[in-house]
Amino acid sequence: MIPNPSTEIVAATTPAAAPTSAKAKKIAKIAGAAAFTFAMFGTLALPAYALNPATNVEAEIVQASTAQTIKVSAGPALTPIDDIPLEVDTSIVEQEQRERAIAEAEAAAEAAAEQQQAATKAEPVAAVDVPAGQGASGIVNAALAQLGVAQDCTALVEKSLRAVGHSVGDLAPAQFTAYGPSVGYSHGSTVLAPGDILIWGNAHVAIYVGGGKVVHGGWDGFTTVVAGLSTYHGLPTTVVRMS
Repeated sequence: MIPNPSTEIVAATTPAAAPTSAKAKKIAKIAGAAAFTFAMFGTLALPAYALNPATNVEAEIVQASTAQTIKVSAGPALTPIDDIPLEVDTSIVEQEQRERAIAEAEAAAEAAAEQQQAATKAEPVAAVDVPAGQGASGIVNAALAQLGVAQDCTALVEKSLRAVGHSVGDLAPAQFTAYGPSVGYSHGSTVLAPGDILIWGNAHVAIYVGGGKVVHGGWDGFTTVVAGLSTYHGLPTTVVRMS
């Protein structure tokens, strides 16, 4: 009988197939176990970007964006607050300047007045040249020329009389009645004329210069001044009319 090759091949290879299949299954089990183990533990061990390339790229983009965001470019230098000009109302400034100018002018005027007052209270002049004249007007001019001179009341009148030609010595106030007609003085009714010699009893003598003003010697610090009719002796008692 001729052997059937196909049959023999099957018969010969059939026993060997079993071990191969079993081996393959065993290998498959081992591979599956390895895959499972890798899936369980290997995933935890690997970084996230290694498993997900897209995530790695996004992280780089975010990182680059953050770096660009926090980058600050140097700007212009800041001006110190003290160097910033303030906006000031010019009307207020002008008003302050006007007020300051007025205050300075008032202070200067006050200083000048004080200086003039101090000069007035300075030491009286020892003597002046008394101008010569005639009659009552000559006496008035002579009396006014002696303002500021240090002298008593009788010296003032004596010099004024000498200026118009009278020879006068050292007299007491009441003795001046000898140089002209005299009348009693009544305040409000006696008419006075420039050049009149006014006598206050035997206490004081002066010269009337008009406008209610009288030149007095021996006045306020023993000087010659212009003042009113009333003195610490009261009003004059006698008027000597000088023509």
